[in-house]
Amino acid sequence: MKFPPDKETDKANRSSNRKVLLNLFSDYRGVTAIEFALVAPVLFTIFFAIIELGLSMLVDAVLDNAVAEAARQIKTGQVFFGDYNETQFKNVVLENGAGLLKTVEDKIFIDVMSYKDFGNIPQGPKPIIEDGEIVMEQNWKPGQASDVVVVQVVCLWPMITSKMVEIFGQAESGSRILVATEIFKNEPFR
Repeated sequence: MKFPPDKETDKANRSSNRKVLLNLFSDYRGVTAIEFALVAPVLFTIFFAIIELGLSMLVDAVLDNAVAEAARQIKTGQVFFGDYNETQFKNVVLENGAGLLKTVEDKIFIDVMSYKDFGNIPQGPKPIIEDGEIVMEQNWKPGQASDVVVVQVVCLWPMITSKMVEIFGQAESGSRILVATEIFKNEPFR
């Protein structure tokens, strides 16, 4: 048979419970570790997102410069002497890509089209991507002397951080689409 606790025992139990709770709340050991555990996932996500976005912006700038350097060979007529083709053009882009573009060599798409003058360039952009897949045409028509040339290079840069894939991942693979375009008139080389 169980007897109800007497008032003194009940008071002592409540008093000891309060002391335990007061001791628990007044003890600050380990608080920093708990606070860090709460903040760390958000902090690291932001940190890695900044690094990843910065890297993709760097690759975008490198791609622009690499395409400008490669397009100069078309503009000055170097591609018209010898057996120059789109593979060699792509290699020039990769060589000028500071090593970053070689990591995504198979995800670089090149379209080179020529027109007689600037008025003949089609209005509006051609589709690059549909339903997460690259659909851009890959032509190699660098034109002749004094032609207007449009060089467009598309690079699928992989995004790793899940939030970055959600925000910037435009391709089905979660890659960010980087586009470099050069429009120029060929020199009157002969």
